[in-house]
Amino acid sequence: MKFNILIIGGGIIGASIAYFLAESGQAGEIGVIEPDPTYQKAASSVGAGGVRQLFSQPENIEMSKFSLDFYKSFPNRMGINGTLANIDFSQCGYLFLVGERGARQLKANQQRQTALGVNAVLLNPDELGNRFPSLGLGGVALACFSPEDGTLNTTLALNGFRQKAASLGVQFITNKVVGLSKSSSQVEAAELASGQTIKADIFINAAGAWASEVSALIDMPLPIQPLCRVKHYWEATSPIEPTPLIKDESGVFFRQEGKGYVGGRPSWEVPPGFHFREQNGEISHYFDGYFEQTVRPLLSNIVPAFKTVHSPRAWTGHYAQNELDGNMILGNWPQQAENFFVACGFSGHGVMHAPAVGMAMAELVLNGRFATIDLSRMSYQRVIDNNPYPEQGII
Repeated sequence: MKFNILIIGGGIIGASIAYFLAESGQAGEIGVIEPDPTYQKAASSVGAGGVRQLFSQPENIEMSKFSLDFYKSFPNRMGINGTLANIDFSQCGYLFLVGERGARQLKANQQRQTALGVNAVLLNPDELGNRFPSLGLGGVALACFSPEDGTLNTTLALNGFRQKAASLGVQFITNKVVGLSKSSSQVEAAELASGQTIKADIFINAAGAWASEVSALIDMPLPIQPLCRVKHYWEATSPIEPTPLIKDESGVFFRQEGKGYVGGRPSWEVPPGFHFREQNGEISHYFDGYFEQTVRPLLSNIVPAFKTVHSPRAWTGHYAQNELDGNMILGNWPQQAENFFVACGFSGHGVMHAPAVGMAMAELVLNGRFATIDLSRMSYQRVIDNNPYPEQGII
């Protein structure tokens, strides 16, 4: 079997890249290899689903702007045969909270965001309390509110990309890449767990938390590690006014969902790696009592009414954490594997940036350069040079 472009990984990043390539009409035959089409362990389907423009680096801001507009038009744009592709998009807004130490950076970030056309407003504690009276303001020196940001259903978004790409001729293959054959500076074929060999002109590694395993098949080092993340659902015991997605400097976040709330905190205390207790994705022993001991106290700092809540449900996934700088890596391996591209290291921002990444990777692969948004600083060259390009402030 031979493809013009073979994408390794069929999560939301791989499916978005496949869609934009197919939509261009210039990519030829496109294949996507995905070992688990149920996506039980994929990051895409268990993410928080937030889409925000509150970043410090201009590339991330511009990508979020692109993705936000794309997700607004998703139902029509990704519809098939007159059937809309609903993703439950809600423009509920985002709210960042910081103390005195984080105020200066929050102000600097807001200035950059507004200069790039983002509707982001700074709120002092009095303004914050008037707008959201349920918040506890102890330790809060400043907030930034972006009312046009929002949330979506990640599973519906993933399925929308995948189904639209398939309707445009992309072939999704259930299998796992276990080997890559390379000659000189070109990858020539992928060896699958089934014993099949697939040749291609261009390969794209979009394997998420497994991206390092894939790149290791050609001895390409990637600073990507799985970072386990648990998301919780709870219901408030007393009424709370409608709120945006709220996040503070501790990393804890929450947003409304149905009659209750979902939220959590990146599990930095847990060693890198995949922490599934069983095949069904049950959370590992590392998280026994995690909500009660760690998450709830942080949540109650933001909303005092959360002091008495319990989490009736929790589920786990993994960030593809870029340990160099927490930002994505987009591009090929110069002089070593010219036709092997990576789109990885999203560190929790994969769903929100998936449309922009799909567009950018299609431009790079087909035309040899980024056109819509200059993402050259996100290239693999910064990994080679050990030149981090991190976000500043709340990430």
